[in-house]
Amino acid sequence: MRPFYFLVLSLFLAFLAPSSAIAKQKVIYLSFEEVPERVFSGEYFSITLKTLSTISKHNQLKYTFKGARGAQLQNRVPQRQKKGSYVLDTFYFLATSQYITLPNITAHIANEQSTIIGEKIDGVALNPGRKYAHILADSFKITEMDAKKYDKKSNIITFEAKAEHCNISAFKLNNIEKQGFERKKSGIEHSSMTYYAVVDKKYEKLVFTYFNLQKKRYVKLSIPIVVEDDSVSTQTDLKPTESKHHLIKLAVAAAVTVILLILLLVYRKWWIALLIIFPVSFMALQAAPAQQICVNDQASLYLLPIENATVFEQLSGSGTFEVRHSVKGFKQIEHNQKIGWISEDDICSN
Repeated sequence: MRPFYFLVLSLFLAFLAPSSAIAKQKVIYLSFEEVPERVFSGEYFSITLKTLSTISKHNQLKYTFKGARGAQLQNRVPQRQKKGSYVLDTFYFLATSQYITLPNITAHIANEQSTIIGEKIDGVALNPGRKYAHILADSFKITEMDAKKYDKKSNIITFEAKAEHCNISAFKLNNIEKQGFERKKSGIEHSSMTYYAVVDKKYEKLVFTYFNLQKKRYVKLSIPIVVEDDSVSTQTDLKPTESKHHLIKLAVAAAVTVILLILLLVYRKWWIALLIIFPVSFMALQAAPAQQICVNDQASLYLLPIENATVFEQLSGSGTFEVRHSVKGFKQIEHNQKIGWISEDDICSN
């Protein structure tokens, strides 16, 4: 009989088992709301998750990502839209390959979690020409441009651009040795940059293409290379030169001086002698020798007189140089037949 009673007791205890032994109710429901069918390699794209929580603590909702392929996450904090008992969270990725698999995504609220397996997305690889600048964008516009002499064989071009839905950090011109960013502001929706390139003097324009995501084709941009040698030194001047009016000013000052001397001899008035001081002083200042400075060994030569400017050369030894122009914190010198800026911190202390 004992086995019989033992069996009855076991069944009774099983019936009264605590709720913790019963299957736990699911708290988070996670699914893909929107995933693109295909994207271009190098393009920003977005996915939207639909997350439902039975305990309604969406403010505590967090996500982890694991195992992506060809997709680089851009924002760990999603763009959120609340829809009653669930939320729509949008994340942005950069397609870095034509083989794309989204990461496995886990939603967490306190100790509760739910995971969905990353989906595959068809990637499209571009087949660009040699003028391609390695970017895709909804739009890419040149807003400003400038061209100056760099050395005897080259000119330097700087231009500012604004773009939408563009990985502007990928911008690069083919077959140009010296190039780079002077300023860059990256963003998924909007981005901008200031870029420079040193090109052979034989070229009259700088031409490159980008892939327009709206038009689904390559768009050509052309920057005319019009070199101005009479520019006044500003922070955007890359090779400032003396004004073409310099000789005219000297000639006018000399003519005024001669006229005033004749008037002084004729009328012998003291105030005429005072007037002569001004043109004579101007000519004396213009004839004064240029400032000479000593620059330390290994000093950096910058393309622009601004913070974080590009270093294109370093001095191989200390030396004395003629100052061509000055702006706050920088002096412009010529080294190896190239014009550049050195920081005042690199001027010899003695």
